[in-house]
Amino acid sequence: MSKLENYGILGIGKGLSLPFIIAVPQCPTESYWNMERDAVVALITELTANYRVDSNRIYLIGYSMGAYGIWDLAIHYPDMFAAIVPISSGGQVSKAARLKTTPVWAFHGALDNIVPIEQMTGMIHAVEQYQSNIKLTMYPELGHDILECTLNKQELYEWLLEHKKETGTKT
Repeated sequence: MSKLENYGILGIGKGLSLPFIIAVPQCPTESYWNMERDAVVALITELTANYRVDSNRIYLIGYSMGAYGIWDLAIHYPDMFAAIVPISSGGQVSKAARLKTTPVWAFHGALDNIVPIEQMTGMIHAVEQYQSNIKLTMYPELGHDILECTLNKQELYEWLLEHKKETGTKT
């Protein structure tokens, strides 16, 4: 059983050995992540206080609505995260300047019929105006459901571990 399976994420990360604490909050029904921002920050604060967490290496990965949430969280707390990985989403283009020091590796399926590709490319282009540590991986043959193939990339976790904030902000 992989470490990710221990957290109930079946089929994802099989065979990967990851030196991470993984928290997978779920957005309550009838809510949106921007309304749950304080709850997620409280979860990070609790994990940081109660476990051996390197506050210079806190990363966000989100899929679909969760990815909209991580764009929002990183925009509102730009000093908290070492890097973010939005998958199948878009973000707040008008607030892209707030991500000037946050490395981003985004993923999107070219055939996504749920979140138009223009939402992701628009956000990527907006962030690129303020920083160059950003990349976008497009899956030309895939649609919206790219979570498993993205999270099964060992190079994603290696990329994350390459990023560390210069000075830690205790959350």
